[in-house]
Amino acid sequence: MTDEKQVTYKMFLPESMRARFKSICALKGVSMNEVLLELVETWVTENEVHSSQTDKGKGAA
Repeated sequence: MTDEKQVTYKMFLPESMRARFKSICALKGVSMNEVLLELVETWVTENEVHSSQTDKGKGAA
C-alpha cells in the first residue's frame, strides 16, 4: 500500500449479503476492506485495458 491519502466510500447492499461477506472474511482472517480494495483494483485494471482498446477502435485520442 502506498502513502497516498485514503478516502472513504459508502456502498449499499442487503444486510444478509453483508453478514455473509463479513463472516467469510473473518473465517479467512482478512478484513472486508482488503477484499473490497482487491476487487476494485482488479476491476479497474481490467476495464482500463478494455476501455483503452475500445477507444482506439472508435478513433478517440
